[in-house]
Amino acid sequence: MNATDRGARWWRFDFHTHTPASPDYGKGPEQAALREHAPKEWLLDFMRNEIDCVAVTDHNTGAWIDRLKDANDSLTKQKPDGFRPLFLFPGVEITVNGGAHVLAIFDPLKGTSEIDALLGAVGFPMTKRGRTDSCAGASAEHTVRTIRDHGGLAIAAHVEREGGIFRDLHGATLKALLEAGNLSAIEVIDGSAGKPSTYAEGNWQLAEVVGSDAHHPTGSDSQHHPGDRFTWVKMGQPSLDGLRLALLDGKELSILRSDEAARDPNQEPPLNIESVEITDARYMGRGQPARAFFSPRLTAVIGGRGTGKSTLIEMMRLVMRRERDLPQELVPEFKRFARVPSSRAVEGALTGQTGAVITLRREGTRFRVRWSKEGTGPVIEIERADGSWSPDHGEVADRFPVRMLSQKQVLALSRDAEALLRLIDDAEAVGGARRAGRREEKEKEFRSKRSEARSLEARLAQRERLAGELSDVNRRIALFEEEGHAAVLRQYQVFVRQERHFEDRSRALQSGAAAIRDLAADVAPDDVPAADFNPEAGDDVQAGVALLEQASHRQERAVANLQSEAAALESFARTWENDVRDSRWRRSRDQAARRYDELVARLAAAGVSDPRAYGSLLQRQRALRDDLATLASLEERRETLLAEADAILGAIEADRIELTRTRSAFVVSVLGSSDHVRMRVLPFGSEAGAAERDFRAALSRDDGRLETAILSDGEGDLADLYRDLPTEEADREGALLERIRSLKKKYERLGTGMDAAPGRQHLVNHLRRLTPEQMDQFLLWWPSDGLDVQYRRSRKGPFMPLAQGSPGQKSAAILAFLLSYGNQPIVLDQPEDDLDNHLIYDLIVRQIRENKKRRQLIVATHNPNIVVNGDAELVNSMDHRNGQCVVGDKGTGCLQEPEVRAEVCRVMEGGQQAFEKRYQRLRAESGHA
Repeated sequence: MNATDRGARWWRFDFHTHTPASPDYGKGPEQAALREHAPKEWLLDFMRNEIDCVAVTDHNTGAWIDRLKDANDSLTKQKPDGFRPLFLFPGVEITVNGGAHVLAIFDPLKGTSEIDALLGAVGFPMTKRGRTDSCAGASAEHTVRTIRDHGGLAIAAHVEREGGIFRDLHGATLKALLEAGNLSAIEVIDGSAGKPSTYAEGNWQLAEVVGSDAHHPTGSDSQHHPGDRFTWVKMGQPSLDGLRLALLDGKELSILRSDEAARDPNQEPPLNIESVEITDARYMGRGQPARAFFSPRLTAVIGGRGTGKSTLIEMMRLVMRRERDLPQELVPEFKRFARVPSSRAVEGALTGQTGAVITLRREGTRFRVRWSKEGTGPVIEIERADGSWSPDHGEVADRFPVRMLSQKQVLALSRDAEALLRLIDDAEAVGGARRAGRREEKEKEFRSKRSEARSLEARLAQRERLAGELSDVNRRIALFEEEGHAAVLRQYQVFVRQERHFEDRSRALQSGAAAIRDLAADVAPDDVPAADFNPEAGDDVQAGVALLEQASHRQERAVANLQSEAAALESFARTWENDVRDSRWRRSRDQAARRYDELVARLAAAGVSDPRAYGSLLQRQRALRDDLATLASLEERRETLLAEADAILGAIEADRIELTRTRSAFVVSVLGSSDHVRMRVLPFGSEAGAAERDFRAALSRDDGRLETAILSDGEGDLADLYRDLPTEEADREGALLERIRSLKKKYERLGTGMDAAPGRQHLVNHLRRLTPEQMDQFLLWWPSDGLDVQYRRSRKGPFMPLAQGSPGQKSAAILAFLLSYGNQPIVLDQPEDDLDNHLIYDLIVRQIRENKKRRQLIVATHNPNIVVNGDAELVNSMDHRNGQCVVGDKGTGCLQEPEVRAEVCRVMEGGQQAFEKRYQRLRAESGHA
């Protein structure tokens, strides 16, 4: 159990134990040493074995009870290794007249003196207290009655073994004991053992418990010891009153033997809500926050009308971001709730400062989820190891899948197959979210490939033009190349290119000579400035002048050399140009030019004006061939893209079919054995009207037009889709699937102009106005599945269509289905509205009892049967005080607490009767049996 758990829980209760006060404690070779076992060690034996409650039932004595209570107080203060809280129930195992053994168990506040008084009342000799070879003077029947009169609970010990009433009492004696009605339970060691005919024929249903009957601290050689056998008992804080009620409930609700428990019944569901805190709402949490705590199992929220039960639930819906679960018809009502009213006369449950936080525990880790009207602060927080909180990531609805259902919502689901399908898809076995994500990715990929194929198609539109141009170019080139024209042109073009090189070299020689002459001018020396060097100056100045003149003479020689080289180069250029004119190359060039001129004349006579176009035509021919080769590659890419898009579309179709079949299998697995509800998934729906809205949306024709083409008075393409389908389910699905495919292909061909539709021009015009992207979206359309839901009011009555049921019957059927699967927390707001008590018990209460074994339930209700017979582990009572709805003002706790039972009876009509039915002879208003 987590420290934050509230309400009733299951406790490990050992109903039958012995201390060294029993003479046979430690029986065996080490008995002398074991009888020296100290009270603290005896208690730690049970603590280490995780026992929560111990009935101390020594043979005919209560001598150790006070000692154990003192030792337990001391351990609680010291908390040594192995310590855990342990509740001690004083008791005794009495050997009655005739040899049968009876366990007496008293309130933890009692002690040794109460046991001594009981033993005296049943006539057990004072001098033989604690011995096993003596017995009380009273019979079993009288002893049991005396135990009850003394405020204790009487349990027949090990009934099928030595000292048990099934072995030692017979016939009328056993019958009288049972009929007296004072036994609270029987201790059965072997749960599979048969019962005597007297018990079986009387149809007695006493609670069956088991204790360790431990006489040793540890087990060896089949010796029973602490933790060896025990009984799970459901109570609030352990008390005799809680134990009495649990034993009255018996096995179905509050008693579970350890040898029959497949798992720890306190095991938490994977996710549960610990608490909600609301601040500054219009009618809740103003002045001080309103807080509600919840059990990991079933919590009932009760209170009169107007005390805020629905407000609490709807605020939780806001925090958990579950508005998306609401059917469309309930969205406006929720929006009116979730707003700040502009005046007192306007609906709205919020203020500008309203905030709420829900604390949850998922797989051992605590989280907080926040919501505020202001929208500030972190949404999700996680608790660190040191108890502090830090922001965390993710979407609330995805990370914490809490299901929230009001009675109106359940009723709306009975009319909205698509909303119900969304809830079915939320089931882990169906995996709707995973499937939707996968489908979204595939649809995106489909649209992307179709879009890329269309972009390639725009480029491919150039193919005809380019092919025509290439044909013209090829014809003109052929004209050039016939009768050796090409050789003349090629030879002439070669000489023209070569001649350019000679011309370039001639210009280079001339520009070189000019450059040398320019360089000579740049190299020529300047005159020595007379102003700076006076000829009449001294020898040192004259020496400087001599040096400058030396440099000038050297520059003058260089200038002379450069001018000579320039003249030589100019002379060479003139000679070279003459050599070129007289060369064999020039004679060949001139001959090629004459041939070219003759060819030009012939081509002009043939209608070709520019013989120089041959080269450019060759270049254009190569360019056109390259472009057409590229387009051929693009055509292959386009065909590949379209094939890939078709394959993706096929995969989407396969996933859609698989979704239908998974839904169907899930529904069968959930409701296969239901006595009250049947549900069948109808692949792609059952009638045209249900498909029309989505079909029109896919066609971008939401305005209601094109009725005759789509659906009108049983005519149109949608009507044809569902007309005269086979009756066998598999054949029906196959036929409908083929019709859907054909309709998509038909519309696509009409939209692209590949086909015509005489007499349907309005439809054709609309389809041709659709953008390619809109047509892609239509190809992704599939009709939604339908649901055939049937119910019956009694197990022997006929099943009838849900549509024929009353609102209460519809709600009960849908709620029974929703409670049939899943382990996520479920929050119900007054699910019993419109239901009679028969439906509440058969469909709701039974489901709640089963559900809370695997999931948390929080139910706001004004029906006591849900609270009492549903066996709520925690009750939150709400009230309205000073204009505010308050939580837990009084009567909050578990049903074993008298004040809680009294509150249930006060605020819930029929509460008294519900308690009397559950606890038989219990007077609920007083809390006493």
